[in-house]
Parts: sequence; structure tokens; C-alpha cells
Amino acid sequence: MRNIVRRPDGRRIHVARSLGQLFVCADACCCGRVQDGYPPVPRELYHAEWERRGLRNRVHLTIGGCLGPCALANVIMLLFNGRQTWFHSMTSDEQVMGLYDWIEELVRLRAWTEPPPALAAYQFTGSTWEGRPDGQPVDDLHLRLGAPELKACRVPPPAPVGDLEPSRLVSNMEGAIAAPRKNGELVFEAPWEGRVFGMAVALYDQRLYAWEEFQKSLSDEIAAAGSEAEAARYYERWLASFERLLADKGMVTPEELDDRTEAFEFGERDEVY
Repeated sequence: MRNIVRRPDGRRIHVARSLGQLFVCADACCCGRVQDGYPPVPRELYHAEWERRGLRNRVHLTIGGCLGPCALANVIMLLFNGRQTWFHSMTSDEQVMGLYDWIEELVRLRAWTEPPPALAAYQFTGSTWEGRPDGQPVDDLHLRLGAPELKACRVPPPAPVGDLEPSRLVSNMEGAIAAPRKNGELVFEAPWEGRVFGMAVALYDQRLYAWEEFQKSLSDEIAAAGSEAEAARYYERWLASFERLLADKGMVTPEELDDRTEAFEFGERDEVY
């Protein structure tokens, strides 16, 4: 009997059912983001081997966005015959080839078998209904009533449009958020001001946040500080808004900021900067 599904327009569609589906994280918060220090995802090989081995109608392939465990990076998830398994740090061609060798064996048997040792070293559990590979019990603390929320995955902002390079974006800042200048050149009263300015621009250039987000954070901070001489110091406000944006994005915690500030105040400047 065919698997017939009726669409809203009334047309009857036969939906071919697959044995499984392979999900590859490649365009998300961490996976494949070489600019953040993570290895690339061999996405072309994933697709080429899927085609070459004739798996199209047996195990569907989805290469795309975030699968969740961002700190592990280069994550994949395989669904097969009612089972689910996850692997992290899938970065090499050898790992991809070994994965497909195992999938072909699953397809041949039409039954689940445990992954080979080379893959098992990277296996982990990502859902509550799975048992850990080593059989140890798990207490998911974050699911307890009243538990603090886990940090959200960082979604990279859209790519900058047009020819607005960081220098152009800074020069286009107007009003209260405009950077201090003298004879058209940026002015820094202390070395740390130039450093924190450079850090904010560099992290934007790596697409860790949109420039509009930083401008709004800076505008809010300047408005909240008021016009008192001490409160109005521009780069004090720049630093405060930069720190808040990093914390909001989950890139640094308030505790980490406090530790670095304390280290700086005790003279450990080389470690801080």
C-alpha cells in the first residue's frame, strides 16, 4: 500500500518513507565557524558521498542550521529505524567516510547496530529519552522546576550590506553616540580607550553581533548615564555598553568580567589585555 497524503489543494501525493535521516549542523552558532576557531564542516563531502552511495531514497540528508549542543561544535544527528544518536567534532574526511560506511551497513541490515569504535569516541546523548553510551544515569538539572535557563545559542547576525566596512560604520555614527574626533581623526585620552574601541569593532567584523545592536546598546548606556561630567565620559559608556552586549549575547558572563576587572586592578595587565 502506498503512503498517500492529501495536500490542501486536494492533490494526492505519494510520500516515499525513508529508513532514516542524517542532520548535519553547518550554518549555525558554532559549527564550521572557522573565524571563531572551530574547524570547518566538510559539507561538500557529506553531500557527495550521500549521492555516490545511492542513499537518497533510503537515508535523507539535511545540511543546515543549529542542532543545539553549540559548545561541542560540528555536530550531527542520525535518526534510523526509530533510534537516534549524536556525534560531535565531526571535522575530518575520515570521520565522514566512516559514518557513511556505518550507515550503509545499517541500510543493508535494515536494523540498528552500534557505531564502530572510531565513531563511538565522539558519540553523546542529546535527548532525554536516550541512555548515555556508557550506561551512566543522567540528572538533567536544567529541567528542574525553577532552574536557571541555559545560555541561548548565538545566532550570527546577517552579513553587512553594501560597502559599509567597520570604518564607515563608525564614521556614520551621529549625535550622542558619535565617537570623539579632532581634525577628523579619532581621539583617545588613554591607551585603554583605543583598545576597547578596537575590540568592539573587531568583534563586529567577525559578525559576532550586528553594528546596529552595538549602537543601540551604546545609545541606551549614554542616555542612562546622564550629562554629569564623570558619567558622560564617552569611552566609559562605550566600555559599559560593550560589556553588556557581550553578556547579552552569552559570550562572557558577569562573573568573568568581574574576574578580569579585579585582575587588572591588581596590576595583571598583561593577562587582561
